[in-house]
Amino acid sequence: MLRLAATIGLATAAALGAVTAYANSVNATLSATYFEVCDSCNPPDFGGAGTPNLTLGSSLGPNGLPVATSPYGISDVDPTTQEITWWSPTLNIAVVQTGTGIISLPYSSNMYAPDSTGGNDGSFFETAVFAGNFTLSAPSTVEFALGSDDDSFIYVDGILIGQNPGIHGVTNVNFTSGTLPAGANSIEVFYDDRNQTGAALSLNLISSGVTITPAVPEPTSLLVLGAGLIGLSRIRRRKRVR
Repeated sequence: MLRLAATIGLATAAALGAVTAYANSVNATLSATYFEVCDSCNPPDFGGAGTPNLTLGSSLGPNGLPVATSPYGISDVDPTTQEITWWSPTLNIAVVQTGTGIISLPYSSNMYAPDSTGGNDGSFFETAVFAGNFTLSAPSTVEFALGSDDDSFIYVDGILIGQNPGIHGVTNVNFTSGTLPAGANSIEVFYDDRNQTGAALSLNLISSGVTITPAVPEPTSLLVLGAGLIGLSRIRRRKRVR
């Protein structure tokens, strides 16, 4: 049975220690999509309280977002799909996508907007989605180490296997999936900072012989990239005409 062991080291100025080094660290990278939520927009779930109610074993919704269970415990829930909207500019007007990127595991970072490069959460709260794919040679379980300030959720093959919900300081939790099928599998991690008392995320998966690769960017990211490539192509054509 394939086993991935992991250890957390969270990056905040007040609470983080060094990430433990491993000789057998997995070759792992995930795509990252970053969002910011403006504090001045007075979003109901940010800057206040509330703990989302999600059921372990539940699936992602039709928009690829975590689904809350009634009573929701929070306000930013789509009335039709029951999806939490903290990662959707389409479903939540207070949310704006700020960028995309690639992260490597083990990952440990302060999570301040924009794109985890800011210095505080005085004006904006950051939310983010990290996604990747990995392949198993035989049915196996996988173990994850996750730490966050504030909420974080881990989905494997679209199923919630672990969560660290609510507004809280740095908290580390380990999760083990059920037996996963051989072949291609996916991982998605949803993160949000909802209180002006720090922000951090740490994630690690450890196993020899397993490679995690970034998932394809979200459609909005692809549109932005496509527009940029088209613009570059037009500039080059103009130069050739001259």
